[in-house]
Amino acid sequence: DRTTTRSIVICETKSARMAPVTLTIRPRVQKDKWSLYWKTSMLTKTEYLDEFTVEVEDPATFTSAQLKAKVAEYFGWPPVDQLLRLEGFEEPWELAQVKGVELPSEDTLEKCGVTEDTMVVTVRKVLVAEGWKMVGAEDDSSTDEDDF
Repeated sequence: DRTTTRSIVICETKSARMAPVTLTIRPRVQKDKWSLYWKTSMLTKTEYLDEFTVEVEDPATFTSAQLKAKVAEYFGWPPVDQLLRLEGFEEPWELAQVKGVELPSEDTLEKCGVTEDTMVVTVRKVLVAEGWKMVGAEDDSSTDEDDF
C-alpha cells in the first residue's frame, strides 16, 4: 500500500540523524564605551572580523550556546562566564542571528530552523570602561570646553 510506505519513510526520517550543515560565521565585535558614572553605553563601535565556516554534524543536538562557544574558541576569547560585568550592564555578552532573528542559547539549531547550510552573524560585546574621579575643586575646569 503506497500510503503505508509513505508513513514509514516519514517516521524513519524523523528518527534518523539530521544531515550535517556548514555554517558560514560572520563574526562581529561590538565595543561599548561604558560610563562608570551613568552606568550605560555612551558610544558603540562594531568591528567586522573575517568570516569562517563551522561544520555541525547534527543540528538536532548542537545548541546556539555551543556555536557561540566555538566562535569564542576560534578567536581565543575567554568564555563568557569568566568576563566581569560593569555595574549597570545587564545584556548578554554574545548573540547569534540568522536572517536577523536571534537564536536562543538553550535551543538547538534544528529548533531554531537551521537545518541547512546558512550564514550566521555572531556578536561578542566588549566593554571599555570610561570614568573619572573628582579629587578636589581645583581639578574641576572652569568651562565645559576644558573638559574635552
